[in-house]
Amino acid sequence: MREDRLEVDEATLRLNLWLTQGIVMGVAAAGSLLVLGWDATLSLFILPDWDAVLWAVFVAAGIINASIAMDRYLPKRWQDDGSINEKVFGTMLPSTTILVCMVVGVGEEWLFRGVIQSLTGNFWSSLIFTLIHIRYLKKPLMIISVFGTSLILGLLFSHYQSLWPSIVAHILIDVMLAFYLQKTIKKRGRKSES
Repeated sequence: MREDRLEVDEATLRLNLWLTQGIVMGVAAAGSLLVLGWDATLSLFILPDWDAVLWAVFVAAGIINASIAMDRYLPKRWQDDGSINEKVFGTMLPSTTILVCMVVGVGEEWLFRGVIQSLTGNFWSSLIFTLIHIRYLKKPLMIISVFGTSLILGLLFSHYQSLWPSIVAHILIDVMLAFYLQKTIKKRGRKSES
């Protein structure tokens, strides 16, 4: 069977990103209130001690460095997502990039750690998290990377019983990798001009 790639413009991809993240946030809020109740939902957002934030930064730095190393030293075809990340983040303003990554980090961590992991455990929530990243399902390296990252974020949540460490790590990972991607695209553009 032949695969045809549907070309989608940046504006449509970004609109879909905002819509899906709105849905994720809505499902997270509704699921949290229905499954956990008001008090338990509020307890998910209790600020942890500073050591939790430091661990989140440490975890994020490790994942960021591993991702950059994979990008630099492994074949590009192992990580190709059809240039979707390039289209979404390539020309995005830094402030918009940070805002998008914050919304994604809060929504996805609330849903997958706060709600789904609370119901099913870290392994199953990480598996579901991996499966929703459908564009990676034919890329074994990407599946392992997303699943491993999700497991680690789940461990942060389990250990500190607060969403903030996994949210902070998720946001840092997304922001730094988006900025790395933007820098790579600019560098590639300068090389093609010369």
